[in-house]
Amino acid sequence: MREQKRLSDGFIITTNTYYTRDLLLNRLKGIHVYSLPVDIQYVIKNFVDGSTFKALLIIETEIWPNLIWTAKKSNIPVIILNGRISDKSYPNYKRLSFFLKHVLSHIYIIITQSEEHRKRYISIGANPERTITTGNIKYYREIPSGPFSSKEHLVTFGSVKEKELDALFYVIKKLKEDIPDIRIFVAPRELHLSSIIEEELKKEYKTVRYSSLKNEKNSRIREDADMVVVDTVGDLLNIYQKSKIAFVGGSLAPYGGQNILEPLFFETPVLFGPYMENFKEIAELILEKKAGIMVKNKDDLYRNIKYLLNHPDEADEIGKKGKEIIHMHREYMEKTVDIVLNVIEKGII
Repeated sequence: MREQKRLSDGFIITTNTYYTRDLLLNRLKGIHVYSLPVDIQYVIKNFVDGSTFKALLIIETEIWPNLIWTAKKSNIPVIILNGRISDKSYPNYKRLSFFLKHVLSHIYIIITQSEEHRKRYISIGANPERTITTGNIKYYREIPSGPFSSKEHLVTFGSVKEKELDALFYVIKKLKEDIPDIRIFVAPRELHLSSIIEEELKKEYKTVRYSSLKNEKNSRIREDADMVVVDTVGDLLNIYQKSKIAFVGGSLAPYGGQNILEPLFFETPVLFGPYMENFKEIAELILEKKAGIMVKNKDDLYRNIKYLLNHPDEADEIGKKGKEIIHMHREYMEKTVDIVLNVIEKGII
């Protein structure tokens, strides 16, 4: 994206976890990642003094008073991105609003992820004229470029977890009884589950590993496989692209859910279970837009997959609505980036 290229140079990112640091260094080349300095005035002053920072971008609710005050004194605009105040934190922030109002007055602009969060920021002292909403950018992903290959006669169970396996084996057995020519891909969240899945499936079906398929020159073996166990990393997007239907795991047993947006990139209808506590907002959005289906249990999962396979027009409609959500999040990101660029380059909102 144009905006990404314009903002890609000269980034310093701070984090206080080794995992996040390593992830950033692996994914983003040419950036600098440090631990966030302790929010003590002289420490922050040493961090900021002499810098050529164009802006300080704070994600969600990292309100560090000395960092914000020092940046303001150094004429560095402070911007809160994807601002939110959780239900749990909100009462505490309200009690401290007499202090937070002073801190927030030093912030150039607060860009919140929803109107509800905008109202919460204003209620604890933020300037209403400099507190705006663009939408939640947390779930933004760059859309893979097309054109995409046509759908194959296959169903994918992606990112499945151990406690879901028995339910998935049940669903797979029922599907194969009703639709014998359906091909099924099973991608475990943890690769060590590949052997368990393979051992169970090969008792009744022609089962191969995805790693062997990728290296297999004999197309007959590729076509004969009933079941494919995905034992590789980084291939699930490509598999979702070819799938008529995708189920995203971590949701049929109490794991809290996982990101269910990836199938939507390719207009692949997504199904997921009721345990979506960690991704409640995106699950609710998908249900609201009728871009996916939440299933209650293994029988519900089986019925819905079978129904969509037998009603391709309805599956296509769900897929199109899913792609609209992806485009919507792209618009959120573009609006947010435009505001940041205007502040950095022109000093305006």
